[in-house]
Amino acid sequence: MKQQTPERLLAKIENAKLIGRGGSGYSTAIKWKEMFEKHHEQLFMAVNGSEGEPGTLKDGYILEHHLTELLEGIAASYMIFPQVKTIYLYLRKDYFETYEQIIKQELTKSYPSVPVIIFKEPGGYLCGENTVLVNAIEGRRLEPRRKPPYISEMGLFGKPTIVNNLETFYQIGRIANDTYDDTRMYSLTGDIPNPGVFEAPTAISVHDLLVKTNNDIPNSFVQLGGGASGIYVTSDEFATTPANRGTGAVLVYDAAKHTLMDILKEKFTFLIGENCGKCTPCREGIYRLHEMVENNAWDETLANDIAAALSKTSFCGLGIGAGTALTSLLTKQALIWKQ
Repeated sequence: MKQQTPERLLAKIENAKLIGRGGSGYSTAIKWKEMFEKHHEQLFMAVNGSEGEPGTLKDGYILEHHLTELLEGIAASYMIFPQVKTIYLYLRKDYFETYEQIIKQELTKSYPSVPVIIFKEPGGYLCGENTVLVNAIEGRRLEPRRKPPYISEMGLFGKPTIVNNLETFYQIGRIANDTYDDTRMYSLTGDIPNPGVFEAPTAISVHDLLVKTNNDIPNSFVQLGGGASGIYVTSDEFATTPANRGTGAVLVYDAAKHTLMDILKEKFTFLIGENCGKCTPCREGIYRLHEMVENNAWDETLANDIAAALSKTSFCGLGIGAGTALTSLLTKQALIWKQ
């Protein structure tokens, strides 16, 4: 990758209209330009490869098949922010164990001056949340921080910090090399014949993505954006619904193979195991929902009330996403199981 000015690289990212690939859907150019224009003397940066959202496989796929482009993106980010003291490549435990040595070798060979530390994520789902990531690297308790202050102001070791998803850096590498073509990685899993990770246009519909990947099955519905927080989409909505949501996860269900209770049990078993217990709405809400499912005492009115409370009052994305997903599933259930 040729040397480029920070201004030129930022302009390329802005022109590409790159949206972060971690799930929040925020403009990378806006986020990075705000940081660039403040001219901080020292920064930290983290490449978030936690990938704890169920049904999401893309970061591991990039590490396996596109490591060169990922490292080019990390190097490009250092061209934009040369005052960065350390770039933490923050990896899920299995990714760390599989790829640490090859990444070190590639960095030593191609980017010896880029200050990268490969960091092994110490926990589970919540460790992908940006403030928990900061706490993990600092050796603190694995729970989310109150905001403000935001990590862009006071992050790692009290310094301004940029955190973006691993795929975002992969796409920045392509942008820097003028090979980006407005695509993203989609992880397709579930009751389908051809699961895997596929790169496709950001504007593709659910219908076209399933057809393109030979995964268009009858009597299906999908959870879009992630298995813990994604919304549910019925087959009647496939043609008009963009697949580009959240982490790019598309979980495909055959309605004949699943019941509402099956899905709820799977979701809340996962969520209660990943709950940090810090905030009352999430701690108590997830517990009550799990209890109702386990005891065959499902109360849909109460469940809807808890889902609304989770979405509106939870401290971090785990509870907010759980509430959003539950509301979506309960709203769509009549359509899902009659199609």
